[in-house]
Amino acid sequence: ALGLAACGSGTSSSASSSNTDGSTSQAESSASTGDTSTPSVDKLVLGTSADYPPFEFHVLQDGEDKIVGIDVFLGEQIAEDMGAEFEVVHMDFNNLFTLLNQGQCDMVIAAAEIDEEGVRPAAADYSDGYYSDLPPKIVVRAGDEGNYTSLEDFAGKAVGAQTATTKETIVTKYMTGADLVSMSSVVDLVNNLVYGKCDALVLDGAVADQYLASNSDLAAVDIDMSSYVEPYRVWVAKGDPKGLLPSINETIAKVLSDGTMDGFIEKADELSSQALEG
Repeated sequence: ALGLAACGSGTSSSASSSNTDGSTSQAESSASTGDTSTPSVDKLVLGTSADYPPFEFHVLQDGEDKIVGIDVFLGEQIAEDMGAEFEVVHMDFNNLFTLLNQGQCDMVIAAAEIDEEGVRPAAADYSDGYYSDLPPKIVVRAGDEGNYTSLEDFAGKAVGAQTATTKETIVTKYMTGADLVSMSSVVDLVNNLVYGKCDALVLDGAVADQYLASNSDLAAVDIDMSSYVEPYRVWVAKGDPKGLLPSINETIAKVLSDGTMDGFIEKADELSSQALEG
């Protein structure tokens, strides 16, 4: 099985210090009416898929399995600003939004952007953007990168992407003729690539860099993917029944403006070398 390692400070350059066009949230109407009071919640439960360093991943600290990462640190800050107890729960990525609306968590922070098909906005409400990732990268086995110069070159190839992510859409919609290999675990996807069970992977840029930096048997394809970038957001149940979004957006604005987010990124990068598999 393949190990994980940090990419050093490479992730930091992709942090968004201000909202880009179209990054505003569904809480604007509440804010415009002056409804920005801190919601009354005793405990805030974060749902995430903890197999995605540097955003969310498991580490062993003082003999205890803990979930950490950029998204988890942001979730902790959101809870602290609300005066609420914080808990993080691991869930399969493709079940996150279903479980959110079933009340098994209060918010989802999982490197999740608005998808092109609009499935996520139809299922949940979202915050302002808190992070703009590096463009997605296509990762192949070292030595194969020269075989691909356009997305069309993947016709007839098995291309992996994480289940229920926008990377699946890239494969099915823009890599004409490619055969999608969908898995819920990025670790499993990378192992499938290494062991020759698929030909390529489409991964978020910062996550791809984690694997490329520590595994010489992987390489990135030189294809411009900059048009596929959308900021990550915090998601709450449809209709925001607990009134969380205004406070969440206040925290996002604060951590982006005062440098706290940069600290989250640096800390997550340092811990990524300790990420546990599976």
